[in-house]
Amino acid sequence: MSLQILQNQRLRLTVAPELGASVVGLELFQQGFWLPVLRPTSPAALAQRSSPDTSSYLLAPYSNRIREGRFRFAGKTYQLRPNWVDGRQTIHGEVHGRPWAAQRFDEHILQCSFDSRAFPDVNYPFPFTVDILYRLLEDGIEVVTALQNVGAEPMPAGLGHHPYFMRYLGHSSEALLSFRAARVYLTDASCLPTRPAEAIPSRFDFSRPRKLGDTLLDHVFTGWEGVLHLEWPGSGWRMTLQADPIYSHLVVFTAPDGSVALEPVTHATDGFNLLAQGWPDTGVRVLEPGEQMEGSIRLSLQQC
Repeated sequence: MSLQILQNQRLRLTVAPELGASVVGLELFQQGFWLPVLRPTSPAALAQRSSPDTSSYLLAPYSNRIREGRFRFAGKTYQLRPNWVDGRQTIHGEVHGRPWAAQRFDEHILQCSFDSRAFPDVNYPFPFTVDILYRLLEDGIEVVTALQNVGAEPMPAGLGHHPYFMRYLGHSSEALLSFRAARVYLTDASCLPTRPAEAIPSRFDFSRPRKLGDTLLDHVFTGWEGVLHLEWPGSGWRMTLQADPIYSHLVVFTAPDGSVALEPVTHATDGFNLLAQGWPDTGVRVLEPGEQMEGSIRLSLQQC
């Protein structure tokens, strides 16, 4: 598998265009060593083309779960093929495990493109394209993503990114996480919301920096202010992630491998169905033919 590496004196970003344009490594150079900021991707994950086991992957044309793979839109019901281990749900979109076209502009810029019309087995009833641009900056990375409706009728749409961050950087103490949001969706055993978003309980409140500790999370926060911080005490480093307002929701998932997924997404889990049921503020966009949605995420690392 061909990998694209964007590197400067401080950071190294590795992308696999043939595996959903996924990030397979983001590392920080410190005292002669490359330290993983995102969970490293194993050679086995690349060999098996397992995009959910990469460092970060793209969610499009929707993010997170659709209950039993079925949704209603514009008076019609659409059934998608389940792609989750329970054999019932459909999750995380249609692009992260597929090959993308790639174009390298210079040593610090990579653009990748996907067109669903080139894949007859795409598990989505509306044709779409996605473009993603990775730009390596002196102190971080910028990721610009655009999703376009290339069909003849309106389509429901959403975007998301699924990066897994290290809770320890080198020999640091456990990271301190902080972000502000308005509400959180509480979920059932399938991690799907059962009622509209509500006030954030104290155990899920990260408005002030604190460790995740043994808190278990797989929840969507809405009204996210578009900024989060992750600081690794003892390392001398702090990360800031800033997202455009289109990313109005944030998923926090404490992964079993010890990393934490901090996922900027545009809409709530099962958002298509929630929209059809009249729930407010789902974040789902309806794209008219030829219309696109676009957003930028910027991750920067600062010494502290």
